[in-house]
Amino acid sequence: MIPHIRRLFFAPAKYIFPLLLWCSLFWNGCVPEEIDTYSGTGKRPVYLPVAALDSIGNLAPQVIQESGTIFLQDTLFFMLEQKKGIHVFSIKDSSTVASLTFFKIPAVTDFTISGNRLYADSWRDLVTIDISDLYHISLLSRQTNAFSPLLYPPLYNGFFECVDESKGAVVGWEDVFLENVRCYTVN
Repeated sequence: MIPHIRRLFFAPAKYIFPLLLWCSLFWNGCVPEEIDTYSGTGKRPVYLPVAALDSIGNLAPQVIQESGTIFLQDTLFFMLEQKKGIHVFSIKDSSTVASLTFFKIPAVTDFTISGNRLYADSWRDLVTIDISDLYHISLLSRQTNAFSPLLYPPLYNGFFECVDESKGAVVGWEDVFLENVRCYTVN
């Protein structure tokens, strides 16, 4: 029995080196040459000035465009609007969902709630917001540089304008004609 196991285990080994050699030659031929710059269609970051990150507050209910995280607390339903804020709905009456307010939180991508506190990211920072009065929320604290945001367009393969953080927080990406860019993603 041992000789059979030995043959099964070691027989493929004689094929591994030629296979690895062939693969390395094949892959070397498929790797593109390093590109100095690129001009053509791609994505450019949309910036929000860092000073505008403090403009946290209530707005009238907004149209849902790009939803994200959801949270249910008693009869309240909270839904993230990517990079903009959080929709608040009442689900007290199961036959009718009522849109109550919108929490404006610039550059938000995720949140959670504990009691009367809402915790959210806002670009690089963690913000704590008092939501005890849903119609008059207030910023309690901001912990700076708590997160590392994405500095490239999510779910995108191609060239993009490199993020320049001196221009502010990235709150979106737009399709444009690019000139002399070097950044790209490949998934």
